Amino acid sequence: MKKIFLAAAGLVLAALFAFVLLAPDRHPAPSFQISDLSGQTLANEQLKGKVTLLNFWFPSCPGCVSEMPKLIQTAQDYRGKDVQIIGIAVPVDPIESVREYARSRALPFAVAFDGDKAVTRAFVQTELYPTSVLIDKQGNIVQTFVGEPDFAKLYRQIDTELAK
Repeated sequence: MKKIFLAAAGLVLAALFAFVLLAPDRHPAPSFQISDLSGQTLANEQLKGKVTLLNFWFPSCPGCVSEMPKLIQTAQDYRGKDVQIIGIAVPVDPIESVREYARSRALPFAVAFDGDKAVTRAFVQTELYPTSVLIDKQGNIVQTFVGEPDFAKLYRQIDTELAK
Protein backbone atom coordinates (compact mmCIF):
# COMPACT_ATOMS: atom_id res chain seq x y z
CA MET A 1 0.00 0.00 0.00
CA LYS A 2 2.81 2.37 0.90
CA LYS A 3 4.52 1.70 -2.46
CA ILE A 4 1.32 2.50 -4.37
CA PHE A 5 0.93 5.76 -2.43
CA LEU A 6 4.54 6.76 -3.10
CA ALA A 7 4.20 5.87 -6.79
CA ALA A 8 0.98 7.91 -7.07
CA ALA A 9 2.56 10.86 -5.27
CA GLY A 10 5.55 10.63 -7.61
CA LEU A 11 3.28 10.68 -10.64
CA VAL A 12 1.41 13.72 -9.34
CA LEU A 13 4.67 15.58 -8.71
CA ALA A 14 5.97 14.64 -12.17
CA ALA A 15 2.73 15.87 -13.76
CA LEU A 16 2.90 19.18 -11.89
CA PHE A 17 6.55 19.60 -12.85
CA ALA A 18 5.74 18.90 -16.52
CA PHE A 19 2.82 21.34 -16.42
CA VAL A 20 5.06 24.11 -15.08
CA LEU A 21 7.73 23.40 -17.70
CA LEU A 22 5.31 23.06 -20.61
CA ALA A 23 2.90 25.86 -19.70
CA PRO A 24 3.17 28.68 -22.24
CA ASP A 25 5.05 31.68 -20.93
CA ARG A 26 3.53 35.07 -21.30
CA HIS A 27 5.54 37.21 -23.61
CA PRO A 28 5.61 40.97 -24.05
CA ALA A 29 3.23 42.50 -26.54
CA PRO A 30 5.02 43.60 -29.70
CA SER A 31 6.06 47.21 -29.87
CA PHE A 32 3.50 49.28 -31.76
CA GLN A 33 2.31 52.81 -32.39
CA ILE A 34 -0.87 53.85 -34.18
CA SER A 35 -3.21 56.83 -34.14
CA ASP A 36 -6.84 56.38 -33.25
CA LEU A 37 -9.61 58.00 -35.29
CA SER A 38 -9.40 61.17 -33.20
CA GLY A 39 -5.65 61.50 -33.76
CA GLN A 40 -4.51 60.28 -30.32
CA THR A 41 -1.43 58.08 -30.33
CA LEU A 42 -1.85 54.54 -29.06
CA ALA A 43 1.30 52.63 -28.17
CA ASN A 44 2.73 50.14 -25.69
CA GLU A 45 2.87 52.85 -23.04
CA GLN A 46 -0.95 52.87 -22.93
CA LEU A 47 -0.97 49.15 -22.08
CA LYS A 48 0.89 49.42 -18.77
CA GLY A 49 -1.30 49.26 -15.69
CA LYS A 50 -4.43 48.21 -17.61
CA VAL A 51 -5.86 44.93 -18.82
CA THR A 52 -6.25 45.50 -22.55
CA LEU A 53 -8.24 43.75 -25.24
CA LEU A 54 -7.01 44.57 -28.73
CA ASN A 55 -9.75 43.70 -31.21
CA PHE A 56 -8.79 43.37 -34.89
CA TRP A 57 -11.87 43.79 -37.06
CA PHE A 58 -13.48 45.53 -40.05
CA PRO A 59 -17.06 46.77 -40.64
CA SER A 60 -18.05 44.37 -43.42
CA CYS A 61 -16.90 41.29 -41.44
CA PRO A 62 -20.00 39.34 -40.33
CA GLY A 63 -18.29 37.87 -37.25
CA CYS A 64 -16.90 41.26 -36.29
CA VAL A 65 -20.33 42.87 -36.53
CA SER A 66 -21.84 40.01 -34.52
CA GLU A 67 -19.38 40.40 -31.64
CA MET A 68 -19.35 44.22 -31.58
CA PRO A 69 -22.39 44.61 -29.25
CA LYS A 70 -20.65 42.26 -26.80
CA LEU A 71 -17.48 44.34 -26.96
CA ILE A 72 -19.53 47.48 -26.33
CA GLN A 73 -21.16 45.77 -23.34
CA THR A 74 -17.76 44.65 -22.05
CA ALA A 75 -16.45 48.22 -22.26
CA GLN A 76 -19.50 49.44 -20.36
CA ASP A 77 -19.27 46.69 -17.74
CA TYR A 78 -15.63 47.53 -16.99
CA ARG A 79 -15.99 51.33 -17.16
CA GLY A 80 -14.06 52.93 -14.31
CA LYS A 81 -11.79 49.90 -13.89
CA ASP A 82 -8.31 49.35 -15.25
CA VAL A 83 -9.61 47.72 -18.43
CA GLN A 84 -9.51 49.09 -21.94
CA ILE A 85 -10.59 47.88 -25.34
CA ILE A 86 -8.85 49.13 -28.45
CA GLY A 87 -10.45 48.37 -31.80
CA ILE A 88 -7.96 48.12 -34.63
CA ALA A 89 -9.64 48.13 -38.01
CA VAL A 90 -7.76 46.21 -40.67
CA PRO A 91 -7.81 47.87 -44.11
CA VAL A 92 -10.42 45.70 -45.79
CA ASP A 93 -12.98 48.50 -45.77
CA PRO A 94 -12.02 52.15 -46.37
CA ILE A 95 -11.34 54.38 -43.39
CA GLU A 96 -14.57 56.28 -44.10
CA SER A 97 -16.55 53.10 -43.46
CA VAL A 98 -14.68 52.53 -40.21
CA ARG A 99 -15.34 56.12 -39.09
CA GLU A 100 -19.05 55.82 -39.93
CA TYR A 101 -19.36 52.47 -38.17
CA ALA A 102 -17.66 53.78 -35.01
CA ARG A 103 -19.71 56.99 -35.06
CA SER A 104 -23.10 55.42 -35.76
CA ARG A 105 -22.66 52.86 -32.99
CA ALA A 106 -21.02 55.29 -30.55
CA LEU A 107 -18.22 52.82 -29.86
CA PRO A 108 -17.15 53.47 -26.26
CA PHE A 109 -13.50 52.63 -26.87
CA ALA A 110 -10.61 53.84 -29.00
CA VAL A 111 -10.67 52.77 -32.65
CA ALA A 112 -7.67 52.96 -34.97
CA PHE A 113 -7.34 52.27 -38.69
CA ASP A 114 -4.30 50.11 -39.49
CA GLY A 115 -3.88 51.25 -43.10
CA ASP A 116 -0.54 49.53 -43.66
CA LYS A 117 -1.40 46.53 -41.43
CA ALA A 118 1.82 47.00 -39.46
CA VAL A 119 0.12 46.60 -36.08
CA THR A 120 -2.06 43.76 -37.33
CA ARG A 121 0.97 41.84 -38.63
CA ALA A 122 2.76 42.36 -35.30
CA PHE A 123 -0.08 40.82 -33.28
CA VAL A 124 -2.09 38.56 -35.57
CA GLN A 125 -0.72 35.42 -37.20
CA THR A 126 -3.84 34.73 -39.26
CA GLU A 127 -6.11 36.46 -41.74
CA LEU A 128 -9.22 35.40 -39.83
CA TYR A 129 -11.30 38.12 -38.21
CA PRO A 130 -12.31 39.06 -35.66
CA THR A 131 -9.17 38.28 -33.70
CA SER A 132 -8.63 39.66 -30.21
CA VAL A 133 -5.54 39.74 -28.03
CA LEU A 134 -5.82 39.96 -24.23
CA ILE A 135 -2.89 41.74 -22.60
CA ASP A 136 -2.16 41.90 -18.86
CA LYS A 137 -1.32 45.00 -16.80
CA GLN A 138 2.41 44.45 -17.39
CA GLY A 139 1.99 44.51 -21.17
CA ASN A 140 2.26 40.73 -21.69
CA ILE A 141 0.01 38.75 -24.00
CA VAL A 142 -2.28 36.47 -22.02
CA GLN A 143 -4.29 34.93 -24.85
CA THR A 144 -5.24 35.37 -28.49
CA PHE A 145 -8.81 34.65 -29.58
CA VAL A 146 -9.42 33.86 -33.24
CA GLY A 147 -13.10 34.42 -33.84
CA GLU A 148 -15.54 35.60 -31.22
CA PRO A 149 -14.35 34.71 -27.72
CA ASP A 150 -16.49 33.01 -25.12
CA PHE A 151 -17.36 36.23 -23.31
CA ALA A 152 -18.13 34.53 -19.97
CA LYS A 153 -14.61 33.04 -20.04
CA LEU A 154 -13.16 36.36 -21.20
CA TYR A 155 -14.78 38.16 -18.24
CA ARG A 156 -13.27 35.58 -15.85
CA GLN A 157 -9.83 36.10 -17.42
CA ILE A 158 -10.17 39.88 -17.17
CA ASP A 159 -11.25 39.60 -13.53
CA THR A 160 -8.29 37.31 -12.78
CA GLU A 161 -5.88 39.78 -14.39
CA LEU A 162 -7.44 42.73 -12.54
CA ALA A 163 -6.98 40.92 -9.22
CA LYS A 164 -3.21 40.55 -9.76
